[in-house]
Amino acid sequence: MSLKRGVTIVILLVVVAGVFFFVRNGSDVVDTPAQAQAAGATSAVQLQLINGTAQQNNAPTDTGDFYTGSRTDPPARAWIQLTAATAGPLNPAVVNATGRTVYRFDKDTANPPKSNCDGDCAKKWPPLLVEGSSKVFVEGVDNTLIGSVKRTDGTEQATLNGWPMYLFSGDSKAGDLNGQGVDGTWFAIAPDGSKAALSQTGTDQQVGLTYATGTAQQNNAAADTGDFYRGPSNSPAAMKWVQLTAGSAGGLNPIVHNAVGRTMYRFDKDTAKPPKSNCVGACAQTWEPVLVAQGGRIFVDGVATARVGILNRDDGTRQVTLGGWPMYYYSGDHNPGDANGEGVDGTWYAISPTGEKIQR
Repeated sequence: MSLKRGVTIVILLVVVAGVFFFVRNGSDVVDTPAQAQAAGATSAVQLQLINGTAQQNNAPTDTGDFYTGSRTDPPARAWIQLTAATAGPLNPAVVNATGRTVYRFDKDTANPPKSNCDGDCAKKWPPLLVEGSSKVFVEGVDNTLIGSVKRTDGTEQATLNGWPMYLFSGDSKAGDLNGQGVDGTWFAIAPDGSKAALSQTGTDQQVGLTYATGTAQQNNAAADTGDFYRGPSNSPAAMKWVQLTAGSAGGLNPIVHNAVGRTMYRFDKDTAKPPKSNCVGACAQTWEPVLVAQGGRIFVDGVATARVGILNRDDGTRQVTLGGWPMYYYSGDHNPGDANGEGVDGTWYAISPTGEKIQR
């Protein structure tokens, strides 16, 4: 090999390594080919997946989901937001940055991804369009499930676990669900790409709790109670209610946090089947159990009620579980969005909306 050719190869390797370092060490941005995100996708669009909401990331007004013109206009395709939340009585469901419900179509296919809604159909059901420079703000949705597929008109449509995604022209404001069940083929989409389902609400006599969909604020929870209470987490006022919201924190997504943005964790030394906490004494001072009193309320927002449970601790308090795993706060988290407890001692991890541990 000539000296000149050898130097050229070394320079190229250094440049590639530098680009790789920059991408991997950027804040919460992960550039990833769409086809790697959804089973069977064939698109080569490079989407920018960014943890957190458009507002948190200072997305320009009158672009993306905030744009008031046609969804086919270039400003509309600058970015989209996918948030795990509630849509009417459905929970968890995916909504955009303005709270509009996102749908899927039974006549489409997910593997391989293909949209079968064109022409007049696409006017009634505007596709979520993206392009090579598009950003996708992800809040409580697993970004490995996000991709895109090329439509017959050459545009790119965002997919979730392979399913093309749409809005409904008959929805005009946040929380509308007018497209649900239309023609027996259109349904709100869940964060895993399945059809969003009804969430259990009302009082569960077996565990002595009342479940409500949406946030504490939406349900008019009293100030200075539950997650809003500023005193000890085992105080009667603090144990009146807890909110479980799917979201992101500290570069981790999807995780669960409470009404004031405190990240929730699980402990590898606990067990889920049966649910059992092995964090007591000094441990429980560092890692505060998520507690709720008998007769209390749990607000679920992007977290399925069916995965929520209660564990009776040895001190008589009642700890909230998710997927069977007891949940905790970390005393080292001081601000909304902190995730300082992630990976501590190789046993503590942020908990996902389905109960799994989230690792960096």
